[in-house]
Amino acid sequence: MRNMKIIYLMLLFAFISCGKSTYQNQALKEQRVELDSENKYWDSICKVETKNAEKDIKQNKLTYFHSFGMVVQYRSNEEMNKLLSKYNIRIDSALYYCTVPGELQNCYANKMAQEIDKRFGKNFIDSLRIVAEKQFVKNNPNKIYDFEECDTLSRYPNDKSYSDFFKNYKNDFFKIAEYPKDFEFRKEKDSYSWISADFILHKDGTVTDIDIELTFQNKKNYKYSSYFTSKLKEFILKTKWIPAKSMGEIVNSKVPLTIHFK
Repeated sequence: MRNMKIIYLMLLFAFISCGKSTYQNQALKEQRVELDSENKYWDSICKVETKNAEKDIKQNKLTYFHSFGMVVQYRSNEEMNKLLSKYNIRIDSALYYCTVPGELQNCYANKMAQEIDKRFGKNFIDSLRIVAEKQFVKNNPNKIYDFEECDTLSRYPNDKSYSDFFKNYKNDFFKIAEYPKDFEFRKEKDSYSWISADFILHKDGTVTDIDIELTFQNKKNYKYSSYFTSKLKEFILKTKWIPAKSMGEIVNSKVPLTIHFK
């Protein structure tokens, strides 16, 4: 009887597995058919767009496309438009989708980009973009730039490289903010505790709008919140920060700091 049960269970498992496999295979086939149909749709659009682009190119109608979506985007599009107008290049925009094959979308824009490179050189657009970025910075002298918008130069004094910024200020902070004697340190498997700050560093080196947040995983350490908060504010105000630059121009910028506790 026991052997019969085992055989029955094996047959049942095989039946279920077979049914599951058949279902999965059918689902995969349907997905392939749907994908092939979608690719044919985009392929037909691409062919039409390519023909239209070739027609416009023969008539010397060139168009540059600002790209949006899953691509790099720029802040200096208005400045770029003015530069391109000097070369009689029109402006439009293209949206890129992550779900559509790259070679089948925005074929008109891609054909135009190839023609612009052919006529003006492969570095033409990149060189214009650099000029446009510089003009944007000059056109916005009072803008407060995000940390990532600025050149990769350290804003902390005496740093030898940009990467030094992310470690030296942390070490120096604990030179003025010693741990209290009964501070509860992080155990090996505990989550990290930290204190963070954001402030605006102006072009003249002054600091304003300091905002500090603090999180202790060990709740007993919250009694030292005001201590560490005041020490970080003191550290920020006493440091002679180096004003940021964007495209080589000195700018106002946001500076984020994050310090983890032991």
